[in-house]
Amino acid sequence: MKKILCLLLTAALVLCCGACGLQQKPSETPDSTPEGTVEPVPSGQETTAAMQAAGPFSPEGSVIFDKNGVKVTTAGLDIDPTYFEPKPIVWIDIENAGAQEAYLSVTGGSVNGIMTDISVNEYYEEDGEYNGSSEDFGAIVPAGETVRRALAYSRSDAPGIRMDTLDQMEFCFTLAPDEWTAPTYVSEPVAIATGEVFDLPDIAGLGTIVLDNDVMTLVLGEQDYEDWFGPLVYVYIENKSARCIGVFPESSETDGVFCDYLFGGFRVAPGKLAAGMISFDGEARELKSFEALSVTFCMGEAETFIDLDGMDTVTLDPVSVQYPPQVWGEYENGGLRMEIPPKYNELITVEVPENDENGVLFSVSETASLEAGGYEGAGWLFSVCRVSEEKFHELLCFDRSGVDIFAKDGEGNHYLFCHPTDVRYVRATTEEMQRDAEIWTMLGEWADSMKEKLSAANGLEWESFDDSYPAMLVARAAWDKDARCYLATTEFMDVDAKSADGTRFAEYVLSSGFCEIGREELPDEDYLTGENLVLGYPDDNVYLHFHPVDGGYVVLEYDENETIYQCWWNDDDVSVYEAMHGWYYTAAEKSGVKPADKSLAPFLGDWHEKIAGRGVMEIVPSLAPGKVQITAVWPDSAAVLNTWTMTAALTEEGKLVYENGTFESTETDENGENWTIDSDWGVAGELYFSGDGELCWYDAHAEGEGLSTFAR
Repeated sequence: MKKILCLLLTAALVLCCGACGLQQKPSETPDSTPEGTVEPVPSGQETTAAMQAAGPFSPEGSVIFDKNGVKVTTAGLDIDPTYFEPKPIVWIDIENAGAQEAYLSVTGGSVNGIMTDISVNEYYEEDGEYNGSSEDFGAIVPAGETVRRALAYSRSDAPGIRMDTLDQMEFCFTLAPDEWTAPTYVSEPVAIATGEVFDLPDIAGLGTIVLDNDVMTLVLGEQDYEDWFGPLVYVYIENKSARCIGVFPESSETDGVFCDYLFGGFRVAPGKLAAGMISFDGEARELKSFEALSVTFCMGEAETFIDLDGMDTVTLDPVSVQYPPQVWGEYENGGLRMEIPPKYNELITVEVPENDENGVLFSVSETASLEAGGYEGAGWLFSVCRVSEEKFHELLCFDRSGVDIFAKDGEGNHYLFCHPTDVRYVRATTEEMQRDAEIWTMLGEWADSMKEKLSAANGLEWESFDDSYPAMLVARAAWDKDARCYLATTEFMDVDAKSADGTRFAEYVLSSGFCEIGREELPDEDYLTGENLVLGYPDDNVYLHFHPVDGGYVVLEYDENETIYQCWWNDDDVSVYEAMHGWYYTAAEKSGVKPADKSLAPFLGDWHEKIAGRGVMEIVPSLAPGKVQITAVWPDSAAVLNTWTMTAALTEEGKLVYENGTFESTETDENGENWTIDSDWGVAGELYFSGDGELCWYDAHAEGEGLSTFAR
């Protein structure tokens, strides 16, 4: 799995580094061209007619494209409305007055003179807020309709490149009959200007200039490290020619380790900059850093970006750069390892206490703030702690601001990521505060990434728990010995929540979570008036009403007030309401007010395939009443293993039926690493007993060969 994810991430890196997708050369010229001034080319350089930009146009009210009945009008400047880091976007209205469906996309984009991917995004709205965007990166516009989309762009993640201000956006529109067909038309470049001011960076100060001629300036910047990619090198290119250029790494040598396959590529318009990363394959990927780097690039030139796809390339002479020694921070405490890449290690101070009574293993602070502040806690970024199961449950019961529970090990320990709830950034003067603000921001972003890195590096199991008030009330019902609370429905009398062990139910509910909403966001006034399950704290006059509609809503009632929450859950087949109902049934059975449910008992336990005995299956009770969790493992060979996981519900006919199972087939290579070679989601099937008492399993994924019989 690690190899596959690595390759997927690498492929994403290549796509992000490229400035445009693979398109064909246009076969016709525009019917109409928007009027506008031609943007001057930087440094007084000449450019070809094909690269002259129409505009710049206003981000609101300008017709920027009109071809074959498809007209695009800018509709306003805005901020990306998703949960990602804010950046500007330009809304556009796309009108298709033609007789056929059209697919509109863009290629060859730049923002503020820096090459980047620009896409035509559709943002979708949920619960009254935009919280995501499509992955089509283009607009399908039915004949006779108008749709609103947004011109959004990808940021460059290279140091020294800031893209949170939108000064000018340039790109070419492409038009096709559908999203799978190559474009039949590619426009001249279009420019949109916002009136903001952006100073193009001087790339000469971002690294070592390794090539500087009439065509381009090429700079190798600092190196970095990512867990999946290994060592990375930032590359900056300025196109000084009058043609489009494509520059791609061909081979490299890092500290004597040869690499003939590199990931990364750059397409640069005349007068523009490109910034991105190259990463390495083979033995070079296993390096943590290097001090000597030699890279061979290949390069091609063309009149347009479309022509770059079929260009002839030439191999350039190797370029080399020396780096100072890269000193990693390597720390260990209580069996937990923490590695700090060089760029952060030189800026921080790490404390490694012995046998700390609070379970602190590492405490990390910014050195400059620690020295300037002169007090304990100055510059503190985060601490990593290990606590017992009992302490972990105690934390879940009460407010834990500044404490994230992020992982657990196989010995019952849980790991905390503790961070300040106030700013600990300190410098002696205001000028120094302003000067080093970016360093503090960089360290903060790195610190946020450490939970996942620590979990992966130490083989820990990732976990996350909601810390809302309803979550704390559920936790107290399971683990606070002093809390008096009950569970109730109209089916049976009130039962003491603590009459049954609520651990697995409460942990599931807390790993799902609650999102506060307004009553006006409900479909109608009577939406939450039906049957519900109550978790009550009579001494505090606080009650949680769990409603089953749409998988779960919770109404928090206290005194004469109420707050509504929508429930999220991490298993599509078991809702928060069902988990709480399972807790209630278990408590009712323990209290003797409900007969024990034995309807699932014949299915529970371990099973093996009857004929060859290779396939094995485990069936255990689910958190939800009337449901079971099934795991089936079936080897195809010594190296290939098929695994099914599903939640099945018992029907009135006595069958276990599932619709959202998952299937994965993995192959183990000669190095002992697992590759996913097949997978499927939404797998359906059923289990039932034959007239002879055999357990029969039919799985739709097996396409007609899915009927198998099992025995204990």
